[in-house]
Amino acid sequence: MAISRAGVVLVLPPSRKLRALIAYLVLAPHAVTRNHLCELLWDRPSDPRGELRWCLSKARTLLDDAGRRRVLAVQETVQLDLHDCHVDVLTIEQALRRGVGRPGVRRLRALAALFDGDFLDGLQLKSCPVFDGWLVAQRRRVRACQATVLEQLAAGLPIESEERFGCLDQWLRIAPFDRRAHTAMLQSLNDLGRLREGEEHLAAAIRAFDDEGLDWRPLRDAWRQLRLAPAIPLSCR
Repeated sequence: MAISRAGVVLVLPPSRKLRALIAYLVLAPHAVTRNHLCELLWDRPSDPRGELRWCLSKARTLLDDAGRRRVLAVQETVQLDLHDCHVDVLTIEQALRRGVGRPGVRRLRALAALFDGDFLDGLQLKSCPVFDGWLVAQRRRVRACQATVLEQLAAGLPIESEERFGCLDQWLRIAPFDRRAHTAMLQSLNDLGRLREGEEHLAAAIRAFDDEGLDWRPLRDAWRQLRLAPAIPLSCR
């Protein structure tokens, strides 16, 4: 998690609860009740509302601009004013909703560069099962977004491009059991005539799928279909 203002990265407070609160409010689609925030971040503390007030006070110090409040607490609800703010996760989601393939390779590269490690890496909280559930779901959603961006970017790059293979490798790292990622890799290796590498990739994938009790036969069948298809010269692509 990082926050910057005018290109300067701000020093985040050490409180994990405060950082978790800010992250949750950033992604909340609408105002959130104080009761919900207390249930989210505090497991039966002595004074949850007092702790929430303290966190909101610290958040204002960090986020509010001169003459403008970004932390808005109105009666029983809290929300952030993100107008004219750039939030990487929201930027990626907006691009996906519009149709991620439309912006072209340059835009897809820019979106791919926004992913930097796991979502909120290292921000696990103790005894906060509601927040833990939310965090797991968000990480799964962000990884799915990253897979989509990498898939579309790889599809837009020349088949002989090392950048294309880099995209496929990264896609496989975040989604090692995604059959589409393996099929795309096999397709690329086959198109370039790198058949030995294709066989080795397939064998490794079969072992991994088998260890997890997953069906690897669609991968084998996809490779067989690729090998049976007539070769197409690269100049015709």
